[in-house]
Amino acid sequence: MSPHIDANGVPIDCLSFTVRSTWGHFKRVGRSVTKQTYRIPPRTTVAGMLAAIVGADRDSYYDVFGADNSAIAITPLSDLRTVNIPTTGLGTDPKQDVTETAGSWRTYKLTYQNTTGDRQLHSYEVLADPAYRIDVALENEEFYDSLREHLVNGTSIYPPSLGKSEYLAVIEDVEVDREPEVQDIDETLDIDSVVPISLSEAVPQGKVTYGVERSPAVMVRESGGRRTTRFDDYVYAQQASNPVRIGEQTDVAPVQVGDRTVVFR
Repeated sequence: MSPHIDANGVPIDCLSFTVRSTWGHFKRVGRSVTKQTYRIPPRTTVAGMLAAIVGADRDSYYDVFGADNSAIAITPLSDLRTVNIPTTGLGTDPKQDVTETAGSWRTYKLTYQNTTGDRQLHSYEVLADPAYRIDVALENEEFYDSLREHLVNGTSIYPPSLGKSEYLAVIEDVEVDREPEVQDIDETLDIDSVVPISLSEAVPQGKVTYGVERSPAVMVRESGGRRTTRFDDYVYAQQASNPVRIGEQTDVAPVQVGDRTVVFR
């Protein structure tokens, strides 16, 4: 049976697992030359990874991860460290840079990529040794049951990765039927996961560096593709051992999942 999610976005139970890789890259929206990465996988990226595990077709699963019928909490387990990796690329669009037609055979004409020209240099900002604890609940029973079965059995239809297909991910420490317990905020509360608030709502702490991001959260399918309908702003701590501290006036619904305090969004 799939979990019910209340009006505050808190599910009655959820799945929890750790995903890690040697590298990760979650391309920031609006960057073209330098491929910068989000430090936290966007909610839509997590949805795509889970859809890959289940084997859902492209653009077929967005309604499963809607704003009201899904809940996801993301907790960094490693320090958010990045390195820049320069790469050289060669376009694969034959209409952009091709040699002359090499010949023909009946109605077919052959063209070849011009590989003698200069390559394009791209610098990729990538996360080093990223690891995250994911808590997820979905009201779509068929999808949720399939996801739980794959996670428990350690199987997937398509291999999960962290942002790029070459950054294959390992999924471990799967726990099912986790029951989040609502937490009250007594003046302040430390949150282990990323928190969907503005930086001004986070309580400053000595020797703790906060980061902020705004990334795609919910998408809908449209003719010819997809469209992002919601972006999330959130705060995270650069060091995995440090929580995000919030005050009692903060409008979020923190819950306890095991030994972690998280906020679903």
